[in-house]
Amino acid sequence: RALRHLVASEPAPADLPLENVTIVLGLRDRTGLDAVIAAQQDRHSPRFGHWLDLEEIADRFAPRRGEYERVREWFVGQGFQVVRDSPTRMAFVVAGTAAQARTALAAPIWLYRARERTYHGPAVDPSLPDSIGSSVGGILGLDDLPKFRPLVRPLELVDGHVALGPADFALAYAATPLQNAGLTGAGRTIAVIARSDFNDSDVAAFGERFGAPIHFERRFVDPSNPPGIRPEPGEETEVLIDTQWSGALAPGAQVNVVLSRPAPQGDIPESLAEAVERRQGDIITLSFGLCEGSSPVIATELFDAFYAVGNALGQTILVASGDSGGTECLPGEPDLLAVNALASSPHAIAVGGTSFELAPDGSLPSPLVESVWNDAQGAGGGGESAVFARPRYQLATLVAHTNGRAMPDVSVAASPDSPGYFMVQAGETRVIGGTSASAPSLASVLALVAEQMARATGTNGLGQLLPTLYRLGSEQMRGLRAPVFRDVTTGTNAFDGHGGFPATTGFDLASGWGAPLADALAAAVTGPGRCEPELGCLIPGQGSKRRACTGEWLVEQDVFAARHGLPRVRQTCRDGDPECDVDGAADGRCTSNVGLCLNVFDVRSAFLNRKGVPICEPGPVRRVTLLSPGAHTRDPVVAGNRDALQAALGALPTFPTSLRAACTATVPLEVPLGAGGRPGRLNLRVRIDGAHGPAMSRLTLVCLPP
Repeated sequence: RALRHLVASEPAPADLPLENVTIVLGLRDRTGLDAVIAAQQDRHSPRFGHWLDLEEIADRFAPRRGEYERVREWFVGQGFQVVRDSPTRMAFVVAGTAAQARTALAAPIWLYRARERTYHGPAVDPSLPDSIGSSVGGILGLDDLPKFRPLVRPLELVDGHVALGPADFALAYAATPLQNAGLTGAGRTIAVIARSDFNDSDVAAFGERFGAPIHFERRFVDPSNPPGIRPEPGEETEVLIDTQWSGALAPGAQVNVVLSRPAPQGDIPESLAEAVERRQGDIITLSFGLCEGSSPVIATELFDAFYAVGNALGQTILVASGDSGGTECLPGEPDLLAVNALASSPHAIAVGGTSFELAPDGSLPSPLVESVWNDAQGAGGGGESAVFARPRYQLATLVAHTNGRAMPDVSVAASPDSPGYFMVQAGETRVIGGTSASAPSLASVLALVAEQMARATGTNGLGQLLPTLYRLGSEQMRGLRAPVFRDVTTGTNAFDGHGGFPATTGFDLASGWGAPLADALAAAVTGPGRCEPELGCLIPGQGSKRRACTGEWLVEQDVFAARHGLPRVRQTCRDGDPECDVDGAADGRCTSNVGLCLNVFDVRSAFLNRKGVPICEPGPVRRVTLLSPGAHTRDPVVAGNRDALQAALGALPTFPTSLRAACTATVPLEVPLGAGGRPGRLNLRVRIDGAHGPAMSRLTLVCLPP
């Protein structure tokens, strides 16, 4: 899309090399993959903490092998050389010439001049024959316009300047208690997405000066073609800040710096693909920017696909939200509200920026109060994606008038001046900032949390943390738990007079949920969740004596309408009641987290024998069929509820199954008030075919006006 601002000067030479052309196929079953990812994060599910392997992901959710080979062979037959295959089959990279692009893709390559530089790009969008056209989502890399930019913000260091060192950051964000408990990130790996090399001596000097030894290795995509140290402004600084700070709080973690080939269009995607497909990190941190408003949608979707695959593998993805507030397309399109395309995925944690002042002696103020980062150097990125719809885990954010994925998710210090981060480059101590520093610093914190998770549950990796973060934020906002986030309620990210968003109480488009408090986050992530054990939140099954426990609905709330001491099939919630309405606000709808459990040995059953033992006998389940909401509903809210439930059911273990207490992931279901403020209702009905015949499980959710 950026070529539309340039004027073509002449056709490119026929032999002009196109060295990094990416053929994107994407995912075959994104909905199914998302359902598995949700189940991996839900403690009620038998899939909790069980990550998939790459082969299983490719076979179940990616293009089929025959389809991939057919597309690949066509490009080879047109004279292109395959330079990188993908084990996930989502994309592959070819090299060719301008002549081949004209002949095979009907896309003549022209030269374009801008700011005394010459670029090349296609005069028209490429086209493909029908035999493979439906399999290819898009083609990237036919132009060489600059795309991915480092987000680091350096500051001129003056005598007496104070900034954050690793110990200061740990204290500011409550990671010190985790370190004092002996957590070092041992056994965890952190992957840094990079495209420039660096000097080892700078990383060693950082460790010596700040007492934070960094254990790192380079992981080259192609060892025979390393990128070297790039001379462009910010490139070496970016990889150094990422490497130094991703390990700064976790000296026991292994930092893997994933370095691409020197390919101007494919360097960052190539490093990301390597980090995911070779599982180079339990946590991946990426600190580059790409304007969502002017980049191809297929490029944004490709990043999202790799993030989703990483989640299913157990990887947690952190991406800097950007440094231009709500206008990430600055300086080219200052009036366009847009976010960082690399951070807008619903499968990556978008890390925003804050600012606060240190005392003259460099100590932290007490209490520490943060504002949204917004100064002459930049502002924390945030806003609404124009590519991705609002994920269901964001239903309770209370952000008005948003239909797209809202970001950032969380925020930590980013201002280069207030307070800034110390780093070492060319042997000298410098101060930098930007969300480029925020993302790797938070990655270092999450390495401690991941180690605690491994100790507590034996789970290796955190995976897709976003549903958990939003559940915790919602519970904190409703007063149901101690703070996990330090709320940021002041400031705006309207950078340099351009469009932006204000901070508010709770979630907002300037700071997300605010700053995570590491010790509270670790306790919340690794401790028991709500409704553990499940019986506290289960609606007893209906049916004959033997079928009563075949299937039972689970509703995540603390107070139930009861009969004879047991939750009733009909549950009411008043709009805005924090005990049952997930968003805790009177907004014309009630939102409840609901799942379905199979084969729970329910000791509360009304069918007891003389010894007080339930008669209902869990047995093999052959099939589960969602009957209500129906498949033909025209109400978009009801249809969304059905799709979410159907996806959750689809992620259950393969039928038939004899698993006991096998629950789906809980999904947020919306029950809008009726016309004129009348009560609204949502009827849920499922049929479970099991060893003792079919059983019906029913649940009616009623939303009352406030």
